[in-house]
Amino acid sequence: MSTWLSVNRRPLILGGLAVLALLLQFVLEWTRTPVKQRDYDLKYAASEKAYEAYQAVRRHRLMEGATVDLVNDPAGTGLIGPEFSRITNARGDLESKLTSLNPNWAAVMVDMFRRAGLKAGDPVAIAVSGSFPGLNIAVYAALEAMELSPVVVTSVGASMWGANDPSFTWLDMEALFAEERIFHVRSSAASLGGGDDMGRGLSPDGRRLIEEAIERNGIPLLASEHIEDAITGRMSLFEERLRGRPCRCYVNVGGGVASLGSSQNKILIPRGLSMTLNAENWPRKGSMVLMADKGVPVIHLLDIVNLARENGIPIVPDYLAMPGEGEIFVRDSYRLSLAAVFFVVYAGLCALVLAPEVRRKFRPPFGFGRRSGGVT
Repeated sequence: MSTWLSVNRRPLILGGLAVLALLLQFVLEWTRTPVKQRDYDLKYAASEKAYEAYQAVRRHRLMEGATVDLVNDPAGTGLIGPEFSRITNARGDLESKLTSLNPNWAAVMVDMFRRAGLKAGDPVAIAVSGSFPGLNIAVYAALEAMELSPVVVTSVGASMWGANDPSFTWLDMEALFAEERIFHVRSSAASLGGGDDMGRGLSPDGRRLIEEAIERNGIPLLASEHIEDAITGRMSLFEERLRGRPCRCYVNVGGGVASLGSSQNKILIPRGLSMTLNAENWPRKGSMVLMADKGVPVIHLLDIVNLARENGIPIVPDYLAMPGEGEIFVRDSYRLSLAAVFFVVYAGLCALVLAPEVRRKFRPPFGFGRRSGGVT
C-alpha cells in the first residue's frame, strides 16, 4: 500500500516545500520595516549642525562675489576649491572631494565616536588639513553634538579641490563658523602642511600666503625644521593642551604627513575606526601611530569613496543631501516575530515530511534483534 509520501509524490512535496520557502522569504522581505539606528537623535543633531555650516559657507561665498564652479561643485557648496593655487600642496581626487560633501558624515562620526566608547567631556586629539573641509565640518559637528573636549591642529595647505583658496582657507572657515556661532571648536595651532609639514613643495609665495592665513586668524604657528621635529611638536602640543588628561581618541582627516608619519602609512593604517593598530614596519611613526601605541583608538578619514560605501553615503552626488538621509539613521529590518513563526511552521513541515524516511533509514533489518524459534 502506498503512503501519502510515496515515491511518486515525493518530488512534488519537496518542490512544494521549496516554493513555500521562497514565498515565506518574499513575505519577510515585503514586510521589512524601517528601524531607527542607535543614537538617532544625536546623529541627526550633528548632521543638522553640519548642514548649518554648509549653508554658512555658501552664503559667505555668494556675499563675497566668489565664483562657484557648478561643473566641479554641482551642489554649489562653495567647498570645492580650485584645481591649482599657490597653496595647493598635493594631487587631489575630485571624486573623493565630492563624496565628502555630505552633512550626514557627521552622523558617521558620531557612530565612530560612540563605538570608540566616548562620552561627554572626553578629551580627543584632532588633526585636520585643508584637503577635506567637508569632513572637517563633520568632525566638528560631531564634537559639538557629543560635547567632547578637542585639541585641534590644522595643516593649512590643501590638495587640489580642497580649501586651497589662499583667501578662504580652512582657518578662515573656522573663523566664519565661530562668528556665526555654529561651532565653538577652533584650532589650537596650525602648521604649513605639505612636504615634511613645513610647506616643502610650495613656492616661497605660497608659504607666505599660508603664514598670513594663520596670522590673520590668530592661531599659533606650529613651526618645525624637519619632519621629526613636526611630529614631536604635535605630540608636545597635545600633551600640553590635554593637561594631563588621557586622550580618549585620535582623529586624522586627510593625508597630513605629521599625523601619518610617512605617505606610505596611508595604506598601512586602516580607514575608519581602529581600536588598535597592528604592528607594522612603519617607515616613520606619526602622531596618529604614536597615539595608537599608547592604546588610544584612532579614526583615519581617508580612502573616502570606500569609507562612504561602508557607511551608506552616496558616491559623487550632484546635490547636497539633507540631514537624516541614509542607513546610518534608519535601516530596514525584518520583523523578528514573524520570522520566528515562519521558522517554526516551516521546520515542523520539514520534520513531518522527512520523519518517515528517517524512520526507514534507522529501522533495524528484518529479524535483527528478535528471538529465533530454532536452537542457538
